[in-house]
Amino acid sequence: MLFFLACAGYSLHPALAALQQGAVSFSDIPGHWAQSEVMRLATLELVKGYPDRTYRPDQLVDRLETVVLIIRAGGFADEAEKRNPGKAKVAGTGAKTGKAPGASENKPVATPRVPWGQAYLDLAVEKGFLLLDNPEEFDYAGPATRLEVARLLARALYLVSPGATAGPQLSEKNGSFADGAADVKPFSDEATVPPEDQVLIRAVAAAGVMTGYPDGTFRPGQYLTRADMAVILSRLIDRGWVKATAGRRLAGWISRVETQKGRREVELTSLTGTQKLQVPDYARCYRDGKEWPLEQALNFRCEVITDGRRQAVWINLLEQRDSRTGLDKTSLEKIRGSVKSVALGEDNLLVLSDMNCENRALLLAWDAVVEGKNARQGFKSLKPGDFVDVELARGQVYKTVILDVKTISGTVARLDGRRLYLKEGSSGNRPGWFNCWDWARIVDKNGIRKGSVSAGDQVKITYLDPFPGEIDDEVVLEIKTTNS
Repeated sequence: MLFFLACAGYSLHPALAALQQGAVSFSDIPGHWAQSEVMRLATLELVKGYPDRTYRPDQLVDRLETVVLIIRAGGFADEAEKRNPGKAKVAGTGAKTGKAPGASENKPVATPRVPWGQAYLDLAVEKGFLLLDNPEEFDYAGPATRLEVARLLARALYLVSPGATAGPQLSEKNGSFADGAADVKPFSDEATVPPEDQVLIRAVAAAGVMTGYPDGTFRPGQYLTRADMAVILSRLIDRGWVKATAGRRLAGWISRVETQKGRREVELTSLTGTQKLQVPDYARCYRDGKEWPLEQALNFRCEVITDGRRQAVWINLLEQRDSRTGLDKTSLEKIRGSVKSVALGEDNLLVLSDMNCENRALLLAWDAVVEGKNARQGFKSLKPGDFVDVELARGQVYKTVILDVKTISGTVARLDGRRLYLKEGSSGNRPGWFNCWDWARIVDKNGIRKGSVSAGDQVKITYLDPFPGEIDDEVVLEIKTTNS
């Protein structure tokens, strides 16, 4: 039975059975150590099971299956499927010819004939991902070992240079992995394989794609099961080598769980806002690889996979949200300022200009929230110039409040102690003076800090009005001179 990356319109192993749309279940997966990873991939329609609705997680995978899987995982599926099926055979061998990187024109590389997946095998050989000393002896139906899979992954993901056979150099394309491979602690059984294979094992370990065992071994000769390959594929998804359908994978934390009229619903909050998701009865929730009651998922950071109808059908709980109550005051900090920029991605940052006109780059906690008007899109709601109050714990932003500010323009009439009068005076809801003006941030028209203002300056004042309709309650945030 083939373990594979599903592809619309592509037929692979004849034993494959399509899963029904909607509920995904395998009778032999509950309680298995890899159940969470298998169900994650099945929900994303990246793996399929047998007609009898089993997955057979402990069944071994063969060499051809791993070649197809890894070629597709490396992003070469389109290239493989566009290949010309009519390439010439090597006379007398039943093999097809190609040319590996660096091969001379008069030394074609032969690939064996296989009953399915021929284009994938040919491409793997031609690109140097799979090195065959004797194509006729390639046992494509034999079980794949951990070393064979490590070789394919290291080359297909360009963790090392494809085609290298002795002392391969780590690829410059992924220098971080090259550095990491040098730092990986040697496995206790590394010496059982040649030095060039040791480099490949270190490369996949440094990339986090394959790991060793608790006893410090890698076990290069051990065969891989369908469960093992599910874990590897799941790691490839985590690291961005395998892309799921856009919009299917969501991240955030569960801010609400409730049942209304027999229907379960969760509220998923992230740095980009909050959304509500229906949770059907067949949905699965996991924590630490084991099933977990959805009702106990509140305030957990999680990954959610949805179906085509925007229902949450697979939920994996990670760390629990910190209430931050009872923290030592030295761990808490409050900053007021205006937004300069927001960066959301691998590193999530909020850059502020504080009340002293100093730029502050603040790291956002994964469960940080935005409160205030028009904050539906979370941190995407913040615009340059917005005034905010930011609360930090342990050096990370956990709450940002968008301040409801007002602005007024005019000319400074006079400064009377700590009161600033405008020449235009007051009318209706327009204030004519401001108390404690010297507590405000004072800047020129370019936003550069100034020492003070003077009578006759044309200014734009940004302020808070906590009690609209009353006087003397305004709080000045910024005074910007516009005539200098």
